[in-house]
Amino acid sequence: MPDLPRRRALALLALPLLAGVAGCVGRGWTSFDRTTLRIATGNPGGVFVRYGRALTTVLEARLDGVDARARGTDASLENLRLVAEGECDVGFSLGDAAADAVTSDDRDLVALTRMYDSFVHLVVREDSPFRRVGDLRTARIGVGAPGSGTRVIAGRVLDVHGVREPTARYADSSLQDSADDLRSGRLDAFFFVSGLPNQAIALLADQVPIRLLDLGGVVEPMVAAYGPQYVRAPIPPSAYGLPDAVSTLSVKNYLVANPSLGDDVAYAVTRLVFEAQDEIERLEPGVSQPTLGAAIFTSPLALHPGALRYYRERGA
Repeated sequence: MPDLPRRRALALLALPLLAGVAGCVGRGWTSFDRTTLRIATGNPGGVFVRYGRALTTVLEARLDGVDARARGTDASLENLRLVAEGECDVGFSLGDAAADAVTSDDRDLVALTRMYDSFVHLVVREDSPFRRVGDLRTARIGVGAPGSGTRVIAGRVLDVHGVREPTARYADSSLQDSADDLRSGRLDAFFFVSGLPNQAIALLADQVPIRLLDLGGVVEPMVAAYGPQYVRAPIPPSAYGLPDAVSTLSVKNYLVANPSLGDDVAYAVTRLVFEAQDEIERLEPGVSQPTLGAAIFTSPLALHPGALRYYRERGA
């Protein structure tokens, strides 16, 4: 005969555990106690801002109890600092800046996903005499805001080509300021690193004829000097209505997080990045979005445990 008192005792001990499991299942992955999620984005006119705005809207709509707030910034370097110091919970960053942050600056950061790839734009007016990077030795060049990943890459590209101050004159300006200054003639060229298409550059191309300088030849020296974060890639003519594709260098992007971000929140954000792509496209048509096949490749940043749980569920 079974030991009924013993079995009854075991069943009673199991009740709290079963109740806890049932509570989790009933609540689901989209419900939270009141939580504020602060997202560091980027410059007006850039893809970080557009994607971040759409993602914030989706998170607010889909996650009960989550108050998602987008914060405009100068992008990668500022975002990495804000997230590492706990002023923001997640943020967007170029891969080379994120790699430097964890390997050289010893910032405590993890990744939720690899996002889309960004492309280095070096923009001049169509009637500009400057045809190559090396021609810019006496030019006025917008190199991005001080807290941006654009500023890092621009400095590296120019240094590889021997373009340096004081013969060249650098302007630490935002994307929109750079576009305005090129249009008015206050700048001869400007850099910006972005997914495709970049809204501010597309608007500029509608206002004045522009060209993008070819940067394909800079990839090998950049890799040799700074590591394997850079690859050669084309900007198609359709991006800005140009006559031909332009070879440039691209760099991957990450959605980074503070390691203290709760596992369930990290899981939900990561899941919606992939499962709400139709809605993100509706909110920001044409915005670049990540692919599940590339999502886990965030080296040297480790994946957040909550994000890793989602990828394991999907077999990524």
